[in-house]
Amino acid sequence: MKTASALFRRSGSVLLVTIVIAGILAAAIGTYLALTAQGNNSVKRSIGWNAALPMAEAGIEEAITHVVRNTNTFAVDGWTYNPTNVGYCKQRSLSDGYYYVNIAGAQGGIVSIASTGYACWRASNYIARTVVVTAQTPFPYIPIGLEATNITFGGNFRADSYDSTDPLHSTDGNYDRAKATALVTVATPSLGFSIGGSSEIRGYVATGAGGNVQTAGSSLVGDINFPGPGVQSGHETNNFTASYPTIVAPFTNSTPGVQTPTNGTVGGTAYTYVLNGGNYFITNLDLQNYGKTLYVAGNSTLYVSGNIDLNSIIFTTNSKPHLSLYIGAPSVTFTPSVIGGTPPQFWVFALPSCNTMNMSAKQIYTGVIYAPQVNLRATGGSALCGAIVAATFSCFGSFNLHYDASTRAIDAKPFQILSWAEQ
Repeated sequence: MKTASALFRRSGSVLLVTIVIAGILAAAIGTYLALTAQGNNSVKRSIGWNAALPMAEAGIEEAITHVVRNTNTFAVDGWTYNPTNVGYCKQRSLSDGYYYVNIAGAQGGIVSIASTGYACWRASNYIARTVVVTAQTPFPYIPIGLEATNITFGGNFRADSYDSTDPLHSTDGNYDRAKATALVTVATPSLGFSIGGSSEIRGYVATGAGGNVQTAGSSLVGDINFPGPGVQSGHETNNFTASYPTIVAPFTNSTPGVQTPTNGTVGGTAYTYVLNGGNYFITNLDLQNYGKTLYVAGNSTLYVSGNIDLNSIIFTTNSKPHLSLYIGAPSVTFTPSVIGGTPPQFWVFALPSCNTMNMSAKQIYTGVIYAPQVNLRATGGSALCGAIVAATFSCFGSFNLHYDASTRAIDAKPFQILSWAEQ
């Protein structure tokens, strides 16, 4: 009995030891398997992390190709407008992942391209990385004078040119009739237009295929010394075509970094609005205090969605800043005097929501008006130093167009990447 009891105790001890050793081995194996699984997941996640970046960059490359090739509208080739992101977006699947890319901004201006790449690292699990690029998109429009689909001249019309950057063809950067040149072009892609009375176009005229320009009375088209009447040989062509980028809002009031223009004092003078540089948004630009004045102290972009009522726009002469003014109101009467600025410094862009623009009598406007969907009307005695693009242009009474030839070189912009970073 003693021998059997001893054997039983020894067997129990062996079993206990075996169970303990088995438990230790099981725990060790479990820990090893867990570590192996964790390591495997880490490797897979690392592979996914590395794959997500080129996925995002693929979206950037497609977006860059899109903005370079499509200067009229971004809403082509499968790109759709997303009001939430305020831009045009596209999603594309590639291998075990996909990218979603958004283009915010306007053709011919600075755009922000945000592309997020998604790479699958295990079933239905994606890791994301985002790349943001800002770029200057190409703006192929080069001002040549006056361009509109339909042109109607009532009364006397005079067009010539000068160069605000050349003292031989301007005085202190301003138009001087004694130094005028004949580089202006009045062009339409339609079948033509008529001029009469004592109208003069000291430069060139252009129409669409099969069109012509009709002259009557003592009106003329030709160089500075052409006596007229009629069209001087070599100053008319009928093969004019044009394609103009549609303007879209450059940003909204909620876009990061966008400011609201406010009043300020410069050099002891108070102004209704002061732009010190950067992006600005305001609904209505029509406050009455401080003489309804706008002072431009630095390169600025100003988007006004509603009414505009200004007496003057003053540019500092220290740095010759640029102002791009985007107009969204359905109708605007634009009459401010431009002081200290030249046409290359001041461009007005009309959004498609803007249908009508009026220039008041006896008003001299300085700047470039780019409004390819706008009906532009000028009343008697008004004048423009710069250039015009409009859907239709009509003037009643006398109107003078002094084309600033310097705008040709300054505002034609190639594509350029300004920044590239991962967020």
